[in-house]
Amino acid sequence: MALPLSPENNLGREEKIEQLERILQSRALQGSESLKAFLRFVVQKALDGQNTNLKEYTIATEVFGRSSSYDPRVDSVVRVQAGRLRTKIQEYYATEGKDDRIIIDLPKGHYYPVFSSIAIKREPLVLAAMQAGEATDAPAPANVLRSSDARAEESPARPASVLTKPAYLTIAALAVLSAALGVAALNYRAKAHSRASQLASLAVASPGLQSWAAPLWGDFLNAPEPILIAYSNTLFRGRAETGMKVLKSYDDAGQTASPVPAAQDTPPAQNGPTITDHYTGVGEVMGVYLLGDFLRGGDHSFNVKRSLLMTWDDFRTDNIIMLGSPAENFLLRDFPQQQDFVFKMLTDNKDKLRYGIANLRSQPGEQAAYMSKEMGSSTSQFVEDYATVSMLKGLDENRRLLILAGITTFGTHAAVEYVTKPEYVKELISRLNTSSDPNKPILPSNYQVLLKVQVKDSIPVQISYVTHHVLD
Repeated sequence: MALPLSPENNLGREEKIEQLERILQSRALQGSESLKAFLRFVVQKALDGQNTNLKEYTIATEVFGRSSSYDPRVDSVVRVQAGRLRTKIQEYYATEGKDDRIIIDLPKGHYYPVFSSIAIKREPLVLAAMQAGEATDAPAPANVLRSSDARAEESPARPASVLTKPAYLTIAALAVLSAALGVAALNYRAKAHSRASQLASLAVASPGLQSWAAPLWGDFLNAPEPILIAYSNTLFRGRAETGMKVLKSYDDAGQTASPVPAAQDTPPAQNGPTITDHYTGVGEVMGVYLLGDFLRGGDHSFNVKRSLLMTWDDFRTDNIIMLGSPAENFLLRDFPQQQDFVFKMLTDNKDKLRYGIANLRSQPGEQAAYMSKEMGSSTSQFVEDYATVSMLKGLDENRRLLILAGITTFGTHAAVEYVTKPEYVKELISRLNTSSDPNKPILPSNYQVLLKVQVKDSIPVQISYVTHHVLD
């Protein structure tokens, strides 16, 4: 039977701090430094009597380092991390803390903690006897608050017949309250145990929670902030009635900062040219789905944004997964980190300009350029593509940028599969491992991987590793 909970004012400050430290040092919060900081902050504020200051804005700026311009309508970091913290607390009390006397909870709806304690077990009161006015020698319930005078000098128990009827009713009410709180405690721990069991089963079934993905995905999954997934959202010039033209205004060097087309690129139109920006490739669509499914398995939140709405501030504040090449993602054309595999216009063996991947630092056995192959003029007739997996640093040293891009949209689809499917992830880690111990792989900080993709009926059917370069 669950033990009843005592009111919060039974607990001293030191007891609460000791319980906080037990949770912070637990396996449930191991490696979750941001969640530890979150819990420590709210408990300390509560102990200092500052519950009214525990607002979303305060936590975002003081715990998660957000600027004074933080807007909770745009950035959900506090709500997301509060949900994760509640789950971890439940996991702790279902496992290591199942015998703890003090419970710290963070109920939904606010960010200030609630403290309660499991009372010391006593013999149950015979409610029927009390209601009938019969004598009983049962001691007072453990969670009945005694005055300081009563604690200082215990007097012998008075005969039950001396107790007045209101005293019986008071004791009965307290006993009922104790039972109710006991049921609440039992329910809390039952839910916590159920949640822990769900997490355990999820860890078996979901790829995002598996240890084999950690060397590749650790920097993303261990960060408290939601991951930003940006899908390519290229500009088209024209209209559906008169014809659409994809805008790829590369200069001779292969890069340009401006998404604005040159005037001579304007296709004929009855009422003048227009620019539309609400199209994306099928590979990017599939990529967003695969990444979302993978990250949900890792119990990690994410946001989705089209690349035309991206700003340089995003690269400073977020861990980003970018889908698509610089042909559609214009900001990537000016990204400062040097790369060995670069998307640009190349000359094929028939002296025609085609979009492909240039190898700027060829190693023995590598080609200087890689291009897609098609069996006709339609994009549905592509049979071979190339793609890159580029792990780079963001504009902030604590941020990461993962670019998954193909020459065509089918290659982008393949690159996402390569970093989310177990068999491909394991292969990639083994190729990049710099550790002498294969059981404890260590990957370079920044690198690019080149992939070859076989395409059939617009579907990537085979993905093969070609080579990789470690970037300085």
